[in-house]
Amino acid sequence: MAKAFAKSFYNSKEWAATRTYILKRDGYHCTEPGCPNTATEVHHIIELTPENIGNPAITMSETNLRSLCHECHQRITKQMKSCEQKGNVLVPIGFDANGYPYEI
Repeated sequence: MAKAFAKSFYNSKEWAATRTYILKRDGYHCTEPGCPNTATEVHHIIELTPENIGNPAITMSETNLRSLCHECHQRITKQMKSCEQKGNVLVPIGFDANGYPYEI
């Protein structure tokens, strides 16, 4: 569920178009290595915050978005929150020409 500060962003036409584009870019395949599921959600690699919600380089950039299935999205989001609580940082990833993730 979207946080209050991000609801208008997630309800925007621009996000709907970008979300559809990312899912199509990734062939509706979950980009989590080894996952065979169909992607139904688009994940922000750098999490949206009140400070960056107005920054299109974070909110709309292809390099900050990846397609995931619901299960992987929930797991990754939970891992991100756990890392934040422990003061750890997740490794940033990019995507190759085929849309597969790699560590930057």
